[in-house]
Amino acid sequence: MADKPTPKQTPISTIIDHIGRTVVGRAVRDTKDSITLYNPVIIHVQPDPESGQLQVQSFPYIFMEFLKDKDKNNWTFAKSAISTSDVELDERIIQQYENINNPSPP
Repeated sequence: MADKPTPKQTPISTIIDHIGRTVVGRAVRDTKDSITLYNPVIIHVQPDPESGQLQVQSFPYIFMEFLKDKDKNNWTFAKSAISTSDVELDERIIQQYENINNPSPP
């Protein structure tokens, strides 16, 4: 029997949450009724007022500094309240996600 993958080995999934935010995270559980994301991050896109180009900002669902146990950061979303997707994210977005959840020491 194969070992169960750790959260850091599971694929990154993209959802739109109940208030319309794009959220990415590692899908550690996916059932008929819900999806559980480990270390979810909100992706916010907005136009730059001066250039008109789109800016992408990423924010953790909860800041790591607030967590007593950084390995316990699973968030379960009811599928009745979200939209799921099969998109594959660009490597730059994946790198932003990794940088937020695994920051390099100064």
